[in-house]
Amino acid sequence: MATTKVTNQPRSAVDAQTITASTTATLSNLTRSIYVGTAGNLSVKFTSGGSTVTFSNVSNGYHPLQVEVINGDTTADGIIALF
Repeated sequence: MATTKVTNQPRSAVDAQTITASTTATLSNLTRSIYVGTAGNLSVKFTSGGSTVTFSNVSNGYHPLQVEVINGDTTADGIIALF
């Protein structure tokens, strides 16, 4: 039985990058989501609009954000960018 590949459907992450807290990280790919291991503030620059915002008291877990930069004033830890 042949399998049809559909490119417009959501899919799980295919790669990841560990982000060190308090270091500005410019990401090479568009993120599917950000995983936060330890709660805190998450400062990001969005990919499309270019806005920079800080999410206060972000809980640990997955956050569906498409960002290009995670800023150095982030206090959350255990961050993984999922692509």
